[in-house]
Amino acid sequence: MIKVNQNRKWKSIMLIRYFSASLLIFVLSACGGGGDSTAPSTSIPVAQPTVFTGTFVDSAVENINYKTSSSTGVTLNDGNFNYQSGEKITFSIGDINFPEVTANTYITPLDFFQTQDINQVSVVNTLRLLQSLDLDGDATNGINIPAAAHELAKNLVVDFSSNNFDEQVANLVLMSGAVNTVLISSEQAVYHFQQTLDDLNNQNVANCGMTHNKVGQSGYFETFFHNVAGKATIIDDCTIKITQFDYDGEGPEVYFYAAKDHDYNSVNAFPISQKINGSEYSNASFLLRLPDNKSLDDLTGISVWCVDFNADFGHMEFTP
Repeated sequence: MIKVNQNRKWKSIMLIRYFSASLLIFVLSACGGGGDSTAPSTSIPVAQPTVFTGTFVDSAVENINYKTSSSTGVTLNDGNFNYQSGEKITFSIGDINFPEVTANTYITPLDFFQTQDINQVSVVNTLRLLQSLDLDGDATNGINIPAAAHELAKNLVVDFSSNNFDEQVANLVLMSGAVNTVLISSEQAVYHFQQTLDDLNNQNVANCGMTHNKVGQSGYFETFFHNVAGKATIIDDCTIKITQFDYDGEGPEVYFYAAKDHDYNSVNAFPISQKINGSEYSNASFLLRLPDNKSLDDLTGISVWCVDFNADFGHMEFTP
């Protein structure tokens, strides 16, 4: 009797080992661990990040280096550069690095030094350098930085607030190949930049065309939370102007979001701004540019949208 029980026990152990080995082979095969496995593999598609186009303006500045965490290149003849939401960007001429800023639809030298004072010394010297290095010497038709300027500026460190700024960049301007061989005056540089700011405020710097039938449509935000109010107007094929904007800045991860039929939680909805929470807005105005792969066909309205909680703080709909 004891011997029979032992035989049964032995057979049970062998069966357990057999099924364990079979299970291990099955698991390895299913996970791709077996070298000869022909089981198809599956992967979860990864959402592609939204790429925006920004513009660097004194006038539109062409052929200046830029770098973000996702992109490196030079600005195009309309001053354009690519960036992803929330990224920092650094512009440079050779080894002259301008202060890092948050990438946005439009960037000017005012952003480098976090000021609205057009006569601040570092701003003025930046304007003088950019306009002096313009290849044809006519900043009204855009600023084109010569290739030679990048070579000459290697290993060059510049202090834009220094009293001897002119001396620091004198050789660079002289040898760059641009029409100007000395720095232009502060008065000339500031005057030109003021014209650019006036054009920017009047939406005369955009170059997206005005062919879409939604151009000119507008609407007012309906308030749901956090005192959101204001107006949005489509001013060209890729630019929307926000005016009279109020928002108390509360909530986490809040953006301007665009969608059709106010379906801002849809996979087809998309951000059209940097994160806007954290600052209080009162009667504010600014421009938003559509991402590169989006058009006015992809939206009928805009929301001040809290991503973390899928919450609509206030939205508007474009109408003729």
